Amino acid sequence: MRSVKQTLVPFFAGLLLAGTSTFVSAEMKKRGIEGLVPSHGNLLVQLFGGNALTVTELAQRTGRTKSTVSVLAGKLEQAGYLVREPDPSDGRLLRLRLTEKGEAVEEAFAEVTRAMQDKFREGLTEEELDLLEALLIKSVRVFTTLPEGVYRGPVATA
Repeated sequence: MRSVKQTLVPFFAGLLLAGTSTFVSAEMKKRGIEGLVPSHGNLLVQLFGGNALTVTELAQRTGRTKSTVSVLAGKLEQAGYLVREPDPSDGRLLRLRLTEKGEAVEEAFAEVTRAMQDKFREGLTEEELDLLEALLIKSVRVFTTLPEGVYRGPVATA
């Protein structure tokens, strides 16, 4: 029987996720923003700028399940960051829209994104960052379809 080398990728991916989550939470707290966790970011980024989307649209854009989006949206609604409104053209649908409080965190998200990018640049060259990004995209596609345009916009490219 042929031996297959065990990879440490899942271990290091978990450490990277934990590290970036801790970093984001601390940076948001420094800016006085409470009640948000890093997983809310995917939804908020899609809703910044007055976008009003359904749970299904948000799920498609973020690569999350509808049930996950519903739970995250519920927590954002409880914290006052978003509201659910009837769709003007189809009253059976609900659209999620950020409140003034929700829109107000966009600049903080951009600042935190820049701070995280700066942190990565402390330890990696631009070439290494490009390679890491390409490998992470390829790795994510092993497990899921990566939605087009998910990480675009002022926050993602801050």
